[in-house]
Amino acid sequence: MYKVAILYIALGKYDIFWKDFHSSCECHFLNEMPKEYYVFTDSAEITAQKHVHLIPVENHGWPRNTLDRFSFFDKITDALSESDFCFFFNANTLFLKDILPDEVLPDSEQGFLVNLSWHTDEKKPSDFPYDRNPLSTACIPDGEGSVYYQGGLFGARTKEFLELKEVMVRNIAEDDRNNIIAIQNDESHLNRYLVDKKPLCLSTYYGRPQEWDSPKNPAIIFRKKEDMLGLMYIFKLKDKSFIYIVRQIKSKIKQLFCFK
Repeated sequence: MYKVAILYIALGKYDIFWKDFHSSCECHFLNEMPKEYYVFTDSAEITAQKHVHLIPVENHGWPRNTLDRFSFFDKITDALSESDFCFFFNANTLFLKDILPDEVLPDSEQGFLVNLSWHTDEKKPSDFPYDRNPLSTACIPDGEGSVYYQGGLFGARTKEFLELKEVMVRNIAEDDRNNIIAIQNDESHLNRYLVDKKPLCLSTYYGRPQEWDSPKNPAIIFRKKEDMLGLMYIFKLKDKSFIYIVRQIKSKIKQLFCFK
């Protein structure tokens, strides 16, 4: 039986998601395997307990918190080395159905890597939000890439996870020295790392935004942050434009009146 490390970041108000994440993960995700949770947080509300380890980190806001996630992981390299597989999940992840080992544990043909994609056959790689800046270490030139991977769920056998982590830390640090922030932050760097690899690619059944209609009965959803944290909190955190708020209000009205 494999031992699994679960990595989770809860900074600022994002600690509100932890309780439901933890209980649903325990219930549904590889539930016959021992799991160790590593929670990077500044919260006084989340408490350490058996199999839940707190790693204090400072809240530097967005996008620094997401860019620094691999540096956070770097703090516990020795602890992660005691696990067989490592998985990272966004704070707003919620598990709804049982997920078995043969669904999400990658093998040698997949380079022992597993990632999530919202990619559809209708979307051309040229439309993906890859970073095209040749000055960034996350750059994927035109003509490269066939899948766009989301940053909210990824994992690997521990050996490969630590290798990925090392590359991410190094590349993001190089961009920092050159005053560059990749267009999709850490997600851009993740896509650069995976561009010539063939990981186990999970569909939206294993992770779709809560507000999406399809697939109808997913195993994992990403809860709508605006509903949990408040629209103004997200607006301030990510410095969203006024048009963002207008779109969110229109979306809420559509949901209330069941418009499509």
